[in-house]
Amino acid sequence: MGTAHKIHCPASQTSMENRILEELILMSWWFDKKAVEQTLKLKEEFDISTYVETGVFRGINIRFWSYYFKEVWGCDISEEYLKIAKSKVQDRNMLLLKIDSPTFLKSITNTYKKMRREDTLFIYLDAHFYDPKLPANEKWVVKNELKALEGFRNCAIAIHDFDCNGLGHLVYDGEHLNFELIKDELSKVNPDFRFYTNTREFCEVHTRESIKGVIGLVEDEETLETIDYHSTDRLKYRGILYCVPRELDLRRYQLICK
Repeated sequence: MGTAHKIHCPASQTSMENRILEELILMSWWFDKKAVEQTLKLKEEFDISTYVETGVFRGINIRFWSYYFKEVWGCDISEEYLKIAKSKVQDRNMLLLKIDSPTFLKSITNTYKKMRREDTLFIYLDAHFYDPKLPANEKWVVKNELKALEGFRNCAIAIHDFDCNGLGHLVYDGEHLNFELIKDELSKVNPDFRFYTNTREFCEVHTRESIKGVIGLVEDEETLETIDYHSTDRLKYRGILYCVPRELDLRRYQLICK
């Protein structure tokens, strides 16, 4: 696991929760070059200027995307993590809030409507955490995030760590983050959504060498630590579900239909 053991998890977490949390927070969107390429193609196709992220952790991912989108909005419930993230992006086009992700998403979509905006937002859902004490209907944050987005059609959504095509994904107490788990909530966000996923063939992960010169990536300790952590195929190659407002021309993308 390289230097992943340096990661500091909140003191209130138990050792088992820390171990699961450590794995979750190191699964990184920017780490997969093909995922970045597909996101930028969606940005172009849907003329997207605003990127939204839930669970920003230490800010590596949201700092990266701040170089590619006009506006970047994010949240985290940890004061410690948010402080670190803000230190990375203090001079950029950023809004970062200490708030739970469903409340955050409800707030920004309400603001969006009040401003009479009609453009499409790119929403990256990654606010994963594990608490065995939570009841079954509260264990998956992503379900509550999607409920907060109900009726908000002006978005393209990407859900990381998704169970598809044998790729690495989240499992809580034997329950997988798959389409069956979230299909009802997705249909209430936009019944016209079209769904696409990646495959192992369409994954290409970064190395310490490959990040050199990449706009938005910095060779700091935390970025290198994240790269070192992805030491197995399950950790390197993570499933992604893309939910978009209309059908894509797959000749332009390295994705498959769900």
